[in-house]
Amino acid sequence: MIATLGGLVAHGRSADVFELKGGRVAKKYHDDWPDAAIGREIGDSQTAYDLALTPIRCHGRIDIDGGRAVAFDRVDGRALTTVAEKNILRMGRVARALANEHVRIHRARTDVFPDVREIAADLVDTAPLSALTVDEKALLRDHLASLPRGDRPLHLDFHPLNVFEHAGGYATIDWQSTATGDPAADVAMTRLLFTEAELFPGASAAQKLVYGAARATMGRMYLKEYKAVSGMRDGDIDRWATAARVLRLGILDIESERDALLTGIRAGIRRFREETPR
Repeated sequence: MIATLGGLVAHGRSADVFELKGGRVAKKYHDDWPDAAIGREIGDSQTAYDLALTPIRCHGRIDIDGGRAVAFDRVDGRALTTVAEKNILRMGRVARALANEHVRIHRARTDVFPDVREIAADLVDTAPLSALTVDEKALLRDHLASLPRGDRPLHLDFHPLNVFEHAGGYATIDWQSTATGDPAADVAMTRLLFTEAELFPGASAAQKLVYGAARATMGRMYLKEYKAVSGMRDGDIDRWATAARVLRLGILDIESERDALLTGIRAGIRRFREETPR
C-alpha cells in the first residue's frame, strides 16, 4: 500500500518532512541523498529510541509515490529555536534546556554506534579534505588517534532546531550521524554549529547579522550551562575542535563553510605538530 503524504511540516538539507495519518510524519529524502545514509538513520534512530535517548520512534521505510521515505512519530511541540524566536526573553531558558537535554543524553553508555575518532579518520581521504597535503593528512590522522576514547552516545548535529518540546519534556530528532565517544566531541560539534556553520541557505546580509548575533549569544549560554551541570572544562572541548571541523566538512561539505573549515583544520594540525615531540 502506498502512503499518502499530507502537508509539508519542515524542509531540510537531506529531506522534507510531511504529515502522515496516525500521529506520524514521513521524512522524504532528496534524490541525491545516499541509500546507505537512509539505512543508517533508520538503525541509529531505532537504537536511540531503545536507549531512551529520544521518545520519538522510527517505524522504518514506507512506500510513497515517487520517492524514498521513512516514518517517525510526530513531535507534539515546537523546536527550541521557534520558542526563542517567538520571545527573545526566553533565550536563556531555551539555552539551559538545550544544555540539560544534551547532558541527559550523554549520561547514557553504549558501544553500538561507530567510534567518532574512526569516523573522522575515515573522512581524511575523502574529496572535501583533498586540499590537505600527504604530510598534513598523516599528522591529522595521528591527532585524531590521540584523542580520548569514550562510551557515550554522540548526536553530532545537536542544535535547537533538532530538539523539540514534547510530552512535557524534550525530544531530539535527526539521529543520522550518531557515534560513540567522549561527550566533549559532541559539545565541540554543537559549539561549531553555533559559531562557524552556515546560518541557513540563502540568508541575506541583514539576516546573517541579526540571527548570527542571537545564535552566538545562545551558544555562549548553552556552553555555560553545559559546563556548570557536567563539570566539563573548556580544554576538554577545545581538544575536539579540529575533529569537529573534519566531521562537518567531510560529511556535509557546504561550499560557504569550506575555506574557513580547512583553515581551522590546518591550524589544528600545526598546533599538534608543535606540541608533539618528534
